[in-house]
Amino acid sequence: MNAYLPGAGLPEMASIPDSRTEGVRAYREPDEPRPLQITFLEAAGEAAWAANMRSLLAAGRVAEADALLAADLAGFDGALARLCKATSAADVQLSGWEDLIPILEEWEGPPITAITLGLTNQRDLVFEGGEAGEPDLMLGLYSDDAYTFSTASKADLLAECGQELPAWVDGEEDVEFHLTFSGVAQLNTALINCKHRYFLRDGRDGVEGRAPGGYVEFILANWLLATRFLQAAERAVSEDCLPAGCRLIVGTIGINADFVAILGPEPNITTSARRAAPAEPAFATLTVKPWVPREDPTADPVAHTLRRQIRALEPVAAPGLLARLFGRLRRG
Repeated sequence: MNAYLPGAGLPEMASIPDSRTEGVRAYREPDEPRPLQITFLEAAGEAAWAANMRSLLAAGRVAEADALLAADLAGFDGALARLCKATSAADVQLSGWEDLIPILEEWEGPPITAITLGLTNQRDLVFEGGEAGEPDLMLGLYSDDAYTFSTASKADLLAECGQELPAWVDGEEDVEFHLTFSGVAQLNTALINCKHRYFLRDGRDGVEGRAPGGYVEFILANWLLATRFLQAAERAVSEDCLPAGCRLIVGTIGINADFVAILGPEPNITTSARRAAPAEPAFATLTVKPWVPREDPTADPVAHTLRRQIRALEPVAAPGLLARLFGRLRRG
């Protein structure tokens, strides 16, 4: 029988950060509260700040959002704040877009008119001590068979995203296309391990007259991750990696900084109308798709939570509730 040797370590044992590890539990409060600590002291103040960030990203005003985050982070010097300051937009990228158009040229199905791309960094139940991991992507490709993307305006698409069950849910095309998001592994892992993710506002947080600095850094870091993701998506679109007439519906899922934005040109309504009304009569093409049962045929459809997440004041729900909007989980 092998005896256990103290200090020898076992390969199957999980590596759990010590409570004194900086950025996990230990946090040194600044002598004077930062302005955002006062703003976040009340839930309404935090909600208003987050709503402004969400509206900037949804409107494509990413440079303004980035500048606001930089200004708010300047007063903090914790582990998360330092990681945020070290994570530049130039270091973050989406890889694989260059393969999309060649793949679609061989695609025999209907034209792809929309792509949904969601970012999530939910905790992994299996600890991998000392290893940093990039976030996961949720990807879906759609045609006008699921929704009239080719004629829908940006406002139409955003309004549909706000529905309990957007029309295109479960209607994605079976196109094998993969993307990876890189450059944020250290920040992403720090967010997953962070123990400052909650501020109860009931006097038990040990900080009087201010929101805890660790909590404020956690919220800022989540929004920086979301902003870097949108910046990478914008670069991909600007490099003509989307097929003509296709829009990208991009957003985040369950990272305490949820938003939805529409990238790509507005449709040419005049051209779309001409295509919809041909000069000569034509037979409609019948498209038959295989029936796929729900996991529980007797259960009611799951209410979609995207609209509630956009408005929520508390941390958002798990990504499973939004996975149907953004498509399949693609791990790099």
